[in-house]
Amino acid sequence: MLALPALAIALSLATPADALFGQAKRKAQPAPPSSYQGQWYTTPDGCSYSRAKAPGYATMWVLIQNPHHIGQPPAGAHCATLLKQNG
Repeated sequence: MLALPALAIALSLATPADALFGQAKRKAQPAPPSSYQGQWYTTPDGCSYSRAKAPGYATMWVLIQNPHHIGQPPAGAHCATLLKQNG
């Protein structure tokens, strides 16, 4: 059983995590300005996000994988997982 953890460590050192898990490189997405009050936000290139805000923390925008409820197509591999609020 010791071989499996050693193999996982060797793979993580030899291969970037993005390639290991088959994730595409994500580009920076424009976040809405701090004055934006909506629950959902869609970037110009079609990535849809939902507002998340906890008391004492900055507003974050979380990627919606399947935003059919707001009339948008599924998220592409180019979409960032999280956006930080501007301003």
